[in-house]
Amino acid sequence: MKSVAIIGAGITGLTAAFYLKRSGVPVTVYESGDRVGGAIQSIRAEGYLAEFGPNTILETSPKVTQLVRDAGLASRRLDPDPKAGARYVVRYQRPIEMPGSPLGFLTTNLFTLRAKLAVLREPFVAARRDGKEESVAEFVVRRLGQEFLDHAIDALVAGVYAGDPYKLSVPQAFPKLGQLEARYGSLIKGQIFGARERKRRGEVAKDRAAKFSFDEGLQVLPETLRERLGEAVRLNTTVTRLTQTSEGWSLDVRERGQLSRVEHSAVIYAGTAFKLAELEVQSAMPLRFATFAEIRYPPVASVVLGFRREDVAHPCTGFGMLIPRVEGFKILGTIFSSALFSNRAPAGHLTLTS
Repeated sequence: MKSVAIIGAGITGLTAAFYLKRSGVPVTVYESGDRVGGAIQSIRAEGYLAEFGPNTILETSPKVTQLVRDAGLASRRLDPDPKAGARYVVRYQRPIEMPGSPLGFLTTNLFTLRAKLAVLREPFVAARRDGKEESVAEFVVRRLGQEFLDHAIDALVAGVYAGDPYKLSVPQAFPKLGQLEARYGSLIKGQIFGARERKRRGEVAKDRAAKFSFDEGLQVLPETLRERLGEAVRLNTTVTRLTQTSEGWSLDVRERGQLSRVEHSAVIYAGTAFKLAELEVQSAMPLRFATFAEIRYPPVASVVLGFRREDVAHPCTGFGMLIPRVEGFKILGTIFSSALFSNRAPAGHLTLTS
């Protein structure tokens, strides 16, 4: 059997290759860049650890735990400080802690009385049954009101997608929200009754899932997978064309300026959407990927700053803060990196990732 080709050495491509190899299937991973990990990249400098991309992994499924164990990284896993559970949302130009209980929601000054009443009536709002694809903004305003959109959901959407809730589709961006309404007629009812089903599947809701990293940042995971794959990972190698053959696929690749052709029985694409649109594919069944070029990748700059502890007024003891656009700041939010994980800043200092 010829090997399986995997295009892209981000976490998806590396994980697929890792498990195929464990199953006895030969693989080759083609990565156009000079490093693995995709958006995941960690750097340590002068005692600080900076994450270029994501800062944590969410343990939403037993498969996540299994990957860490299978990669031999259980001993390097780093769980967050239990005292760093608080999350803040900026309102009135200052961070206010998000409520963690129904009583906390009723007493918080993060929302007005009108917004609280709108949330309390949510179980009695009729579910939409006409099949219309709503934006996140339309869905939230209909079920929870404008204030909850402006001061909570907008910050969440920006923090997850760096996106606009008026342009993001509910079934595409937050499919489980639409499913909760369709099945239970209410988000609040769905959270209560759906918890039993998630428990039966061994899954955990994202807002309750455990978070973790590694002693030297998330880069540890892709680098370890690369080590396990050895020479199966080919960096600085771009796949320019795929041609279907009677026995599988022929790949035209450019490696450090040299052109060559390789044969594989199957291909897994794990790269970006816009790069797929540029890939030339010749197959028995016409494949058209031009539409993928229209998928927008919002540009986001991640800025990691180190401070002396005494120079920061806020205690920074929680996870971080999100900032709704109505507050007028130029950042989506800030993660209190050194409060979340140990070994992220020198003694007496803080690391903040904005």
